[in-house]
Amino acid sequence: MASTTIISAYALSEHHRGIQYMIGNVSSVKAAAVVLFALLGFPLAITYSVPFSVTAELTADAGGGQGLAIGVLNLSIVVPQMIVALGAGPWDALFGGGNVPAFVLASVFALAAGIIAVTKLPHLSRTTYKPAVGHGFG
Repeated sequence: MASTTIISAYALSEHHRGIQYMIGNVSSVKAAAVVLFALLGFPLAITYSVPFSVTAELTADAGGGQGLAIGVLNLSIVVPQMIVALGAGPWDALFGGGNVPAFVLASVFALAAGIIAVTKLPHLSRTTYKPAVGHGFG
């Protein structure tokens, strides 16, 4: 998010009429955006798949079932996305339009969430955790 904010700020400094007029006008901004999003594709693929496979593996033998656990995980992903979708427009309007304020706020929250996750999530001990064979099918 911070890189997107930097690219957006650079694009705004290059063209004073607004970010929407930048599309196709400055090739360095376009190249930076393409490279950034190409590089972000690798961790994004992991982000999309690993939480669901880990949830399925950890709940393979649980009584509540994998479906319930994956449904709760999906809700924890979707609800913040809906909040952002509903709140980004008014937030941007508060600062005069454009998407830079929302990207800055998202960067701050992403950093805070990462710090909280690293410090507060429980650590699985290697002696008590046994992976399910074949994701619960064996």
